[in-house]
Amino acid sequence: MRRSISRLSRSSKSERSSTSGDPFAAAPVRGPSPRGPLTRTVSRFSADPDRAHDKKVAGLPIDPAVTAAKLSLRRLRDAVDTTASFYSKYAERKRGAASGNLPLLLPDLAEWSRHEAFCGDEESRRVLHTCAAQLAAIDDLLAAEHAAIGRAAAGLRGEARRLCEEGLDAVCAFELALRDASAASEAATKALRRGAAAGEAAKADGRKAASLKDEKKRQAAQAAAQRAQERSDADVVQAEGAVRRAEELLARLASDAQPAALRAAAEARQRAEDGPVASAAEALREAYSSFASGAARVLRGCQLPSGYCPTAKRKAPKETGARFASYVVQWTLAKRRGKAAAALLDEFAKSGLEALLSPPGEEAALELLAARCESEEAARRLRAVPLAEEAQAEAARGCGQCHSACVALSAACGEFRLLLKEWVASADEYEKREKARRGLAAKRDAAQAEVGKLSAAAEGAGAAGKSGGAAGEARA
Repeated sequence: MRRSISRLSRSSKSERSSTSGDPFAAAPVRGPSPRGPLTRTVSRFSADPDRAHDKKVAGLPIDPAVTAAKLSLRRLRDAVDTTASFYSKYAERKRGAASGNLPLLLPDLAEWSRHEAFCGDEESRRVLHTCAAQLAAIDDLLAAEHAAIGRAAAGLRGEARRLCEEGLDAVCAFELALRDASAASEAATKALRRGAAAGEAAKADGRKAASLKDEKKRQAAQAAAQRAQERSDADVVQAEGAVRRAEELLARLASDAQPAALRAAAEARQRAEDGPVASAAEALREAYSSFASGAARVLRGCQLPSGYCPTAKRKAPKETGARFASYVVQWTLAKRRGKAAAALLDEFAKSGLEALLSPPGEEAALELLAARCESEEAARRLRAVPLAEEAQAEAARGCGQCHSACVALSAACGEFRLLLKEWVASADEYEKREKARRGLAAKRDAAQAEVGKLSAAAEGAGAAGKSGGAAGEARA
């Protein structure tokens, strides 16, 4: 019995001296999670389930392999959460300049090309409308791309996280079982020590009772000491059995439960990386690839929206005070529509093309998740997702050229309008002078007619006077 007490005492001291106060631990089990619900929401007012679990198993002699598996799964789970949140926020952005999700649409140019006051020829009308329709088709492709990104994020947030939690639950269940077995072993050891101490006390009481001179008192004291000795022997036997069972349980945990927990954690990690993580990477790559191939078809004239004719909110200008008012209206409309298109592209340039095609910081976010993956294939797929720098640079150059063209169009339309204004003013001045000239000519003609009348009257009067003088002479 004393050898058992000594052996358990040494074992208990050895366990306490070899404990590692690892602040990170976690575990998987079939059924309800030992750490609560799978959704991990931590705030200032709620306890972190990981820390809560670690506090329960602090001080236990946990194998470093178990701790490493647990920390690795936690890092993978947190990286999955971060990546899923990163893509979800990008895919769920509201459209507009404030969110950086500005639609690449130029409805002003499309409406202008169909307007009755369009100042170009039919070929210009067709080219402008085709370009605007192509942008509208590309915007539809971007919307489909963002929807695919949202679905990939949902897969990460759902299945990948669930598998990580499943592996963590296995490790946590083992740690909690180790904690309970260790607590049972320590309680049995303490009970054994108490029984042994009680036995020693009973023996001392027996020796003391034997020295009593009063027969009656001696017999009563010896009987009490004997009963105490019997109770302590029974307690020691029971405690030795409890110690033996605890040791057997600890041995089974070390030989069976720990390898099983490590296998479950490794399998859950492998299923998470080769399944939803790799699938999400492939879905993202496919989303970008589909956009690129779709945009190429649009630029070749395919997949254009039929009957694309947006309604511009800005009304066409009106001008009626000039002889060439219709031309002034045409060029004013052109200037305003070109200026509006340039303003949209200015806002788009501020957001950046990379923010439209893929979320800023995507490469760093995917690298974090890839670094947490043990599967080389999953890591390779994640690192292959971001768009190539050459493609991004080419798209950025195309956007810049489009913006420059719209700025030039707006400026040219403004210059033509000013020039036309000068021509209209010159024409107005010419009309005023011509009207004055015609007025003067009319007055001159009227004066000449009056002069003619007066001359005719004078000639008539002169002729009458001559004929009267001739008649008088004849009578005389």
